[in-house]
Amino acid sequence: MRVVISDKIFSDYFETGRKMLMNLSPDRLLAPCFEAMGRIPESERYGGWEAKGISGHTLGHYMSALSFLFSANGDKTAKQKAEYCVGKLKELQGDNGYIAGFPESESFDKVFGDPDGFTADGFALAGWWVPYYSLHKIFRGLIDIYENIGTKDSLDVAEKLGEWVYNTTRSLNSEQRLRLLKCEYGGMNDVLSRLYKHTGNQKFKTASEFFCEENLLLPLSRGEDALSGLHANTQIPKIIGALQVYSNGGADYYYSAAEFFWDTVVNNRSYAIGGHGVGEHFGNIGELPLKTNTCETCNTNNMITLSRMLWEKTRDGKYFDYIEKALFNHILPSQDEKGMKTYFVGLEPGNFKVYSTPENSFWCCFGSGLENPFTYNKLIFNYDKNLYVNLYIDSSAESENVSVRLASVGDDTKILEFTSDYEGAVYFRKPHWCSDFKLLYGGSEFSVSDNGYVKISDSFKKGDIVKIYLPRKSEKHIKKDAPKFVYFTYGETLLAEYMGDGDCPESDWAAGENDFTEQKQICCPPLKSTDIKKCGDMRFSVDGRLLVPFYEILHGRYRVYFETE
Repeated sequence: MRVVISDKIFSDYFETGRKMLMNLSPDRLLAPCFEAMGRIPESERYGGWEAKGISGHTLGHYMSALSFLFSANGDKTAKQKAEYCVGKLKELQGDNGYIAGFPESESFDKVFGDPDGFTADGFALAGWWVPYYSLHKIFRGLIDIYENIGTKDSLDVAEKLGEWVYNTTRSLNSEQRLRLLKCEYGGMNDVLSRLYKHTGNQKFKTASEFFCEENLLLPLSRGEDALSGLHANTQIPKIIGALQVYSNGGADYYYSAAEFFWDTVVNNRSYAIGGHGVGEHFGNIGELPLKTNTCETCNTNNMITLSRMLWEKTRDGKYFDYIEKALFNHILPSQDEKGMKTYFVGLEPGNFKVYSTPENSFWCCFGSGLENPFTYNKLIFNYDKNLYVNLYIDSSAESENVSVRLASVGDDTKILEFTSDYEGAVYFRKPHWCSDFKLLYGGSEFSVSDNGYVKISDSFKKGDIVKIYLPRKSEKHIKKDAPKFVYFTYGETLLAEYMGDGDCPESDWAAGENDFTEQKQICCPPLKSTDIKKCGDMRFSVDGRLLVPFYEILHGRYRVYFETE
């Protein structure tokens, strides 16, 4: 289903991301792959992480983002750039199928050449920085291009790379395998399972199960939260991959593990913006300390992916309740007006955000941030025999079976207009924050929800309209682990106080992902009153302080959590 967003906030976000993506040089992103394969690159590589052992991972994100952009609006330049990257990778790929942004001899040869002696920890395998993590990004980019653009060469390169993965990993015994899996490996089980889906090659199914880590998945499947202290974004892609493997005939406990993981992260470990973690790691369950390095942005990107996958299994509206929260309140505020991306979104009162630079950052969150603007249009609607309206973002959608337009006609009222005839059911998500949600169609009112959705079935004609009433209200929420702190929302939108740019650096762009995490503390007086009043369009007042949508505050200091007297 092709979806075009008309909402100004999201369309501006899309266009900013598009310009930033198009400014990147594919040759500079390909340079590490040339060097890894013993060839002279056609341009110098970028700086930051692309000048380190994790090089090549941004190329994979770039390829995925180009494919998502093409899928969103048919951008011909995006298609050309994506296919250019595929052509270069095909040219560079070794006879054994290996292709990556770092030499095989410096990383994987040390593993498979010494399977009894190689070392592994959270971020290093045989002394090399997360080689499978980086490899996974290029692998995923290849498959995304095949799925979204249809480039056959992309699947060919991915198949050869899959053969290399199978041929190398099958030689390891159980102890060696578990030792290898100690090091972050991204979503290798996800890409191999998707490759199996496209090819039917049993080798890829076997290889995908190699990367399903029972030491993590079995306890989760039993409802045991043992996540404290673990690197958060190492775990989420493993769960995404296990769910993908389950969909291709994998063990049942992969699914129950994914369900419980989502539940405990969302309900026990997430902040008001939908993000989680401190300094990239899960803390103690139920504890949400306010620090400058909370909420790594690519974690939330991955949690949105996991939520969508679980929704596809269950059609439960709770997954889109989370997606909506995370999208409006973490992803939107994670990109500035130039397209730079955040790593952390710190929630210590008086914090300011830190963004990437154009040429010397290339963090993981920069990579996933390249993809973000072109993926969320696919979340608004879903058509699978029935039409689902999941997010209330002004847009139009078209498929062979149905076309519709979703538009605002008032502050709290939208319409769904059918722009073609359609016979079937439409499911409208009832947001968890909207107690008075109702639909008006054909003179009848609908408000009874099942699994988080209100259903209307009919033979809809072109021009038919469903009115959607979404009355929003401002609310105060108490921080569960610290009742002295509160935060405020208006419908789906988190509100925050803009506190100016005092004591901020001259620029909040930074090369290092941890730059400015040691920020100067500023005075944040406690609230004497928590009564919230609306004083304008998306403007609110609490104790004499002006609150605005958090996604509007790009630069300068802010406060999301407020201490009270």
